[in-house]
Amino acid sequence: MNKRSNKKSKPGSAPNRREFFLTGAAAAAACLAPGVTAARGEERFCPLPMSPLPCRPLGRTGALLPLLTFGGGGAWLSLTEDLALRILSEAIDQGVISIDTAYSYGDGKSERIIGTLMPSRRNEVLIHTKVATRDKARWWKELETSLKRLRVDYVDTLMIHHLEQGDDLALLEAREGPLEMLLKAKEQKLTRWVGVSCHTDSAVLARLVRQWPLDHVMVSLNVATNDYSDMGFEEVALPELVSRGIGITAMKLMGTGRIVDTHPDFDYRTCLRYTLSLPVTGATITMPNLQFLQRNIEAVKAFAPFSQADMLRIKEKAAREVRTSFYEFMKNHRDEA
Repeated sequence: MNKRSNKKSKPGSAPNRREFFLTGAAAAAACLAPGVTAARGEERFCPLPMSPLPCRPLGRTGALLPLLTFGGGGAWLSLTEDLALRILSEAIDQGVISIDTAYSYGDGKSERIIGTLMPSRRNEVLIHTKVATRDKARWWKELETSLKRLRVDYVDTLMIHHLEQGDDLALLEAREGPLEMLLKAKEQKLTRWVGVSCHTDSAVLARLVRQWPLDHVMVSLNVATNDYSDMGFEEVALPELVSRGIGITAMKLMGTGRIVDTHPDFDYRTCLRYTLSLPVTGATITMPNLQFLQRNIEAVKAFAPFSQADMLRIKEKAAREVRTSFYEFMKNHRDEA
């Protein structure tokens, strides 16, 4: 019979599960039905929650995610904590049970705010967070910090944040590097699923998913990412993800200030509808007020896909100024907020 080690892990090595579970007992208890106590040492995830909103499969995972994921970065982080919590709570109440965050968002503010709700609401949501460091010695520490901030003993998706070009992929693939650590975290049940986020190089993303067993990817997909002359995610990466049964959460669909509210032909309804007409699971959107939350909920409830002819027409409209503007902005963009 295997025995758990009581030794502390060395810095930079994979911690044993006891070290992580000591920080997550309250959140784990929230997954259990009233009156049910987990057996000593039992390791299990909360049952997958269901949303009343329109849902799609998260690839081959067996989970259904709503079309709308709550984006825990951007302008939402500029709010007071009370208002941010109010919006997040309302989102969960209405079925936006998929929550996107990251170690770096707001220097930890995003994970801490989300964590405020987790002792009472962990069994209602799916949490996706990201670790950005490529430093082997820091990777496990950042994961542990994320779990502590979120007040959970596991996340639903753990991602490597912001895959860049080929030299970055080489760092990730190093022996005992971030990709190996990511799979180790899944093996230790610190996450249900693993993946990456990417808005830089579609060919590098396609190469990565051909070589590593990922479950869930967040990728830039909007009216301006569909040509080989730019980032090409729609043409290059999307088919690879779909063919491998990987869950796909689209991001940047509003253009981070370079498309919606900048170009009159592309309002939020058009951009959301375009992206959801692609073979994706759903989309993550930052919603910094209740009006934004409500309009996006209504949009996904009323969603009907564009025809192929409409998709081509929208691509043609975005083929020049819109695509160039977004591409130039994203070349040096990093998701730190």
